[in-house]
Amino acid sequence: MSDTKVYHGSCHCGNVKYQVRLTLPPLITTDPTAKTVSIYKCNCTTCQKMGFFHCRPINPEDDFILTSPDPSELGDYRVYDKKHGWYFCKNCGVRTFGLGGAWEETELDVDEWAGREKSKDGTEKVWKTKSADCMVTVDGKQTTRNLHYLSVNAVTLENVDLREWHEKEWMFYVDCLRTPEQGPRFGKPYAGGMY
Repeated sequence: MSDTKVYHGSCHCGNVKYQVRLTLPPLITTDPTAKTVSIYKCNCTTCQKMGFFHCRPINPEDDFILTSPDPSELGDYRVYDKKHGWYFCKNCGVRTFGLGGAWEETELDVDEWAGREKSKDGTEKVWKTKSADCMVTVDGKQTTRNLHYLSVNAVTLENVDLREWHEKEWMFYVDCLRTPEQGPRFGKPYAGGMY
């Protein structure tokens, strides 16, 4: 039986705070179109060097909010095609999430969003993510694609036993170093990857 719950996440010093809705357990599948939380480790050099443990909600637009600080106050490291921002706290340096898309400031009742009773204090300013058009090269031609990618760094989630996720085999490994890429697999990382 699956259970949808809101998890809090933060950097080490607490400057960066976010909330994410996750439905666990995830479907155990390597189908990228499946409507499920994706929990995985990638062996690309960026993810390896950052120690990034991907946890992607089902619907990034509805299932993630940044409560502090304003996104313009975050560090933003971009590699390769520069479409994804790997955001980090400028104070403690912890990488909290990656985003390919855009930020949207909004007012909402965070308690109500999290499935609790409405807050006595009402709404507060938060930032959500939304899709954005970007230029990509497909078969040597430039084209516009709509992009919305969000992955929180699972090690920045609070009150989560990541060992349990591993032992229950909820996570998989992807290979981004080989061409062509190998498909996702469970059990052990690809060459250059980490457990």
